[in-house]
Amino acid sequence: MQFSFDLISDLHVDTWDHFDWSHQPTSPYCVVAGDISRDRKLMAQTLKHLGECYQGVFFIDGNEEHKNYFDNFGQSYKDLRRYVDKFKNVVFMQENVVVVNGVAFLAANGWWSFDMDPTIDRNETIDWLAAKYDVSTEFAPQVESMALNDAAYLHHSVRKLQMHQDVKAIVMVTHTVPTPRLIEHDLDLEGRYQFNTTGNQHLHTALQADSENKIKTWCFGHYHKSVDRIIDGIHYVSNCRGRGNTPWCQTAYYPKRITIEF
Repeated sequence: MQFSFDLISDLHVDTWDHFDWSHQPTSPYCVVAGDISRDRKLMAQTLKHLGECYQGVFFIDGNEEHKNYFDNFGQSYKDLRRYVDKFKNVVFMQENVVVVNGVAFLAANGWWSFDMDPTIDRNETIDWLAAKYDVSTEFAPQVESMALNDAAYLHHSVRKLQMHQDVKAIVMVTHTVPTPRLIEHDLDLEGRYQFNTTGNQHLHTALQADSENKIKTWCFGHYHKSVDRIIDGIHYVSNCRGRGNTPWCQTAYYPKRITIEF
């Protein structure tokens, strides 16, 4: 059997003049892997529009959705769910699993574990991040805690999905990069603190729970360069638009159609 969906992420609509997805879809379903906008109203308008373009939109938050709410992540997630849940055809994927035609979509933000490159000093990375976002150093332990929780959630959920006979394939979706293997070649990041804020390598432990080899694809965002690789039989793919007027963005931007065979 085959199943197809579109992948988009990191739209950063507040940095572009206009977002219109009319006539762009290539399939009935779409995965949005985070970072639509820091502006919640713009985010909401974008999701509403995408819900009018697709039969199903599976959205997971990125760090940008929380940028103005770093002082209270708990309230931020509650408010985010309140925004998203009111839109037709749009599913907020945090702590949700969606199964369509035998394919399970499992998602988490992922956040940052600050250890993607263990040779880069963790404390210096945290100090750099605190200065970049103008937050206290207490911000990093909260993020790390969420990163570990997301990794545990994915691992536990993958294990449960092994027992569901109706689930023939699993699509993993994270906003952040799930393994340093995907970006360790990037000379622009090598040795920089930013490398340790690209992802969460603990997310990858979810593969240990995949005893039935159901995980076929891992979609992610955050890293604004294109990735389309198969590693150990799993298709890792990103399709980030990126911030407008930056070196790592796609001015002409289209959905990436992904087809799963099972």
